[in-house]
Amino acid sequence: MNKCIPSHNTSGVMGVYWVKRLSRWEARISIDNKEIPLGTHAHKSDAIAARKAAEVKYGFHPNHGRD
Repeated sequence: MNKCIPSHNTSGVMGVYWVKRLSRWEARISIDNKEIPLGTHAHKSDAIAARKAAEVKYGFHPNHGRD
């Protein structure tokens, strides 16, 4: 729960990825070493909103994913 964004991340948001074969944005979150999918989204902003809502739901620190 206390990680920074990987250097190869292109979305700028932890847990939001572009899925080329679907041409959609995917959001996911990892809780207790289990990946929880948050859905695929046509718009990056929708995937980011899903990820941020999950961070609040699971009690992540507001600085999670920031340097």
